[in-house]
Amino acid sequence: MPESISNLRLLTPEQKQVFIDNGYLIVEQLYSPDEIAEMRDRFHDLIARIEGRPENMSYAMMEPAEGYEIDPFNPENVSGMSNQTLADDYWFDQFTDPRVVSIMVDLLGPNIDFHNGKVRNKPPGFVCTQSWHQDWPYERHSHPDLAAIITYLDDTDFEQGATEVLSGSHRKGEWPTHNGVCIADDQVPPGSETVLAAKAGDVAIVSVMVVHRAGHNYTNIARHAIINEYKTAETVDQWNNRCAFAGLPLARNGRLLMPRVMEG
Repeated sequence: MPESISNLRLLTPEQKQVFIDNGYLIVEQLYSPDEIAEMRDRFHDLIARIEGRPENMSYAMMEPAEGYEIDPFNPENVSGMSNQTLADDYWFDQFTDPRVVSIMVDLLGPNIDFHNGKVRNKPPGFVCTQSWHQDWPYERHSHPDLAAIITYLDDTDFEQGATEVLSGSHRKGEWPTHNGVCIADDQVPPGSETVLAAKAGDVAIVSVMVVHRAGHNYTNIARHAIINEYKTAETVDQWNNRCAFAGLPLARNGRLLMPRVMEG
């Protein structure tokens, strides 16, 4: 029988209220040091051995930044990846992790589907060219009941390119843009941003409606994060999502649907 998520829930009422109020939440040390060590080893294989991967896995590489050396952990200077969920059983288990699904049930509701998976690396000297934005214009659905969970493989603060968010910005609905997706800087009051500083093993859950932007990596060490997105089953796709496992049911009526592939 599928395991009941009610036995797995990790969030306190206070944490759920933080998400409701701010539109984001950091859960500290969801993954143990041993789990992160294994995830980093498997992630290194993903970004160092790019040949022979499924065709629907795509990689983006960054030219070495002037004044910075390539981090040996990321020898190809991979800055992004999509559909890492297709790589092998480990990465399937990673996005269907009962702890993650439990968090999404607590925050979004009892019926959860997968939305998409991607990787956002910030190699040494990475400069983000994307302005303030909401993910909503990129990922329209019948309702904005979607959220991303960012898994941090490295300690990440402002100097390492941590994501910046505008707390409570999700409560204003869709913000005006100047080209359909970008929010002008003059709409963001100076000093109103919050840096999502995190340690390796932490996760951040961010609503699709929160105004945010990625930062620049001013260090000589690459920063790596896994970003998986989830939605309620009742939220209907309106952007023609063709990502791997899009719409995969993960929970119904508060019960897990996905067994562990690598269990045992």
